[in-house]
Amino acid sequence: MTAVENYQTATAALSARTQTEVQAIYARLAAGEITQDTAAVLIAATVNRANAAATALADVWLVAQIEELSGIATTTVGLPAVDDSDRLIQAAMTILGDRDSVDMRLDRLARAEPLESAHRATVDAIKEQPLVQGWTRAMDGDPCQLCRWWWRQGRVWPKAHPFQRHKGCNCQPRIVLAENIQSTGYTRQLERNPA
Repeated sequence: MTAVENYQTATAALSARTQTEVQAIYARLAAGEITQDTAAVLIAATVNRANAAATALADVWLVAQIEELSGIATTTVGLPAVDDSDRLIQAAMTILGDRDSVDMRLDRLARAEPLESAHRATVDAIKEQPLVQGWTRAMDGDPCQLCRWWWRQGRVWPKAHPFQRHKGCNCQPRIVLAENIQSTGYTRQLERNPA
């Protein structure tokens, strides 16, 4: 397996583990063992911890991929984890407050959040790694039609170009170390108008 495939396996396992933990908390709420407020805090803490793990995983994975492709020892960027407790508590309270499809909505929250954190962290780390010049989309094991369209037959994008994703997507950027990657309208605009 390549570093990207190992990373996708790890992020899928992290999401699945988070789903299981969140469903166990919901089962305790349904059994009357804990209050809705306590359940929301526990769900938010579980998802927040998974998001932090996804951020660290992304940083380490990127180094593994660079080393696999270049043979050059590389250090991580050291991305900080973001504390989204307040937002996640609010999301959990909203889901638990509306009894329609609670299981499905909690599963989606628990699965999508770590994957989104991993995507954001990967893109942030790519921008900071000097050896990386671009990326191409590495699709997950069961890519949807949208992901196949975003793949664009394996097009190589400049590293500053945004990585397109959707909720629950486990596609990941596969880095490219080559030079002279064709710029896009987005990256040319960034070059003209630096922040």
